[in-house]
Amino acid sequence: MRPALFPRHVAAFVRHQKEPRKALEMFNSVRKENEYEHNLLTYSYMIEKLGYHGEFEAMEDLIVELSSKVEWSSLEGVYVGAFRSYGRKGRVQQAFDVFERMDFHFCNPSVQSYSAIMNVLIESGYHDQAHKVYLRMIDRGITPDVYTFTVRIKSFCKTGRPHAPLRLLRNMPLQGCENNAIAYCHQRIL
Repeated sequence: MRPALFPRHVAAFVRHQKEPRKALEMFNSVRKENEYEHNLLTYSYMIEKLGYHGEFEAMEDLIVELSSKVEWSSLEGVYVGAFRSYGRKGRVQQAFDVFERMDFHFCNPSVQSYSAIMNVLIESGYHDQAHKVYLRMIDRGITPDVYTFTVRIKSFCKTGRPHAPLRLLRNMPLQGCENNAIAYCHQRIL
């Protein structure tokens, strides 16, 4: 009799496997084990591994597969990981497409999603688009957090507008956010 296979075992293997295709082979092969079923944890690790290594077609296939097994609302972290992966590889349009699909699939983006997609846009030089995403977030009644302000400060610093980040830093406490070390580091760069 074979020892029981648990999702935490599969997640650990996927996380430590350096070759994404080998991890995917193992991920797919354990499906054949009696009574074994992947869960959000195993899918998340596998999707992250594929995205990190630029295996986007396989990543997208697993996202679609996962979405048929869990509530769409629980997929925000998976979506954020996917558009960050696209962003790291310079595929900004695909990153933004994944962000847009969240609403379509009833996974309402939170401040985490908005801040992450703004960061992807800013890292690629799309500062105006990032600002539009920020305005859209505000229009939807989502309150910015420290990370949101830090991303915005980074954008202002990169575009040579030194007074805007200082104004943001002063207004953060008024909007319920406390300055943190990262925000101050961006200020000191000025």
